Amino acid sequence: MFSFFKKEKIEDEIAKRKEFVVVDTELTGLDEKKDGILSIGAIRMEDKRILLGEVFYRLLNPQCEAQKSTVLVHGITASEIKNSPHVCPILKEFLDFAGNRTVVGHFVEIDIRFLRKEIKKWLKIYFNPTAIDTYIIFNWLVERGIIPKKYKGIKSLPDIAEAFNIKVERLHDALYDSFVTAQIFQRQISLIQPLNLRWHDFLKKIGSPHVSGYMFGHHERTYQI
Repeated sequence: MFSFFKKEKIEDEIAKRKEFVVVDTELTGLDEKKDGILSIGAIRMEDKRILLGEVFYRLLNPQCEAQKSTVLVHGITASEIKNSPHVCPILKEFLDFAGNRTVVGHFVEIDIRFLRKEIKKWLKIYFNPTAIDTYIIFNWLVERGIIPKKYKGIKSLPDIAEAFNIKVERLHDALYDSFVTAQIFQRQISLIQPLNLRWHDFLKKIGSPHVSGYMFGHHERTYQI
């Protein structure tokens, strides 16, 4: 009983501090039935602060074959995959790192779908976090003229980063991509805060991937494995 109330208190404190975990995954492909996760990158945020000392990055063996075409995208080779740890302990580490924090990502529904599938398969746990999608927030800001209309229609992570004058030096590295996404989210918080005193709840409402309807339609092609 004591441990239950202690856990509940910790989760309440996380909510009060407005903590986030920004996540990116590299995948063997986009077929949810047969593909898996090659790497997970994550970084914590508290309000607008990116906590550079609190990062998570792991390569893992997905226990499935990676498509050759994806190796050209993320550069993770077959030998690296073979020598990486089994997916199970890495997923446990990730869950400990993420805790009860709101998950933030670019096209985050794909990351969550694959994480949910693997966590259910290997750990028998249902992963269903509160989530915020930076792509959806970006569209919301453009539609309301808070970000110039010339950026309407852009979807890729580097293009959205460029709209915020964020320099992108490389891509398709889960930790680096999560850091770029965290910088984008930092800028978005700064734009939303003056609009709504309850900006944390407001972001969760307008940025939820579960009500957006964008997955898995034509936007799927813009997701970077």
